[in-house]
Amino acid sequence: MLDSFDDDFDLQALRSLLRMPVNELDPTDFEEDIALEQVKQDTRVWRDRNGRPVAFALIDPGNNLCFSWEQASHTAELEVQIVDWGLSCMRRRNHESGETATLDASCHPENKLRLSFLERHGFRKEAIRTLQYERDLLEAIPESTLPAGFALRTVKGEEQADQLAALHRAAFGTSMLTHEYRLAMMRVPRYDPSLDLYIESPDGEPVAFCVCSIEEEDGPLGGKVGYTDPIGVHHGFQGRGLGKAVLLAGLKILKDRGIDRAKLGTSSENISMQRLAESAGFRIISEKVWFSKPVE
Repeated sequence: MLDSFDDDFDLQALRSLLRMPVNELDPTDFEEDIALEQVKQDTRVWRDRNGRPVAFALIDPGNNLCFSWEQASHTAELEVQIVDWGLSCMRRRNHESGETATLDASCHPENKLRLSFLERHGFRKEAIRTLQYERDLLEAIPESTLPAGFALRTVKGEEQADQLAALHRAAFGTSMLTHEYRLAMMRVPRYDPSLDLYIESPDGEPVAFCVCSIEEEDGPLGGKVGYTDPIGVHHGFQGRGLGKAVLLAGLKILKDRGIDRAKLGTSSENISMQRLAESAGFRIISEKVWFSKPVE
């Protein structure tokens, strides 16, 4: 049975579905996304005869199709309904924005279950990839140095959300990160403001940032892992070493918290971020490939 998302009834069930093999939506990203009204409206849930969620699909703010299902509930009809739902959402978004955006999705190459789904339903592989980097925090971390007059700060609270969202947009030249989305980032269960770092200019304005977090990971290594992204520098302050300074500060804080591994991700097209990661001791450990499907 296909149904809309019920905030109170479905949230915990959807969190459980994130553990299914076909899913690649990160739990923290899910919490940020599902806090947004637009994403709630663009989420559909499939239920069994007892009303229990057994599959879901949502379109995130970046027009990406995110989905998962219990293997016992998987059918060819379910796959078609998931894709049709994603396309219908994108038709509406394109109509409202006047754009011709595609329906996108990502996949680790080794996830054959997900990869075959995307290929079966006409998603086209793109050249762009997401690169994941990792660094051993047991190795020495260089000192974080700042130009005269600049200072490292931690976020005080939600009253800074609008200012930080504006900084993100100025750093990446995008309008996607809104005040609402920055609030959602600050309201996920694992958010820690003492790990939400920014650099303040001599004029008292935030000009660079690194949002760190500590996550529990499954897999062979498991345990707690530190994350140091997103990282960004206001376009008017780039080239002064602020990105590296805030990243190194984040690594030092994570190490002081007892974390021995740190990760970050970036686009294969973001050469400056790749160079920054490598200069701070990171190395590539995996990648995601991206797919798109035109919206008729």
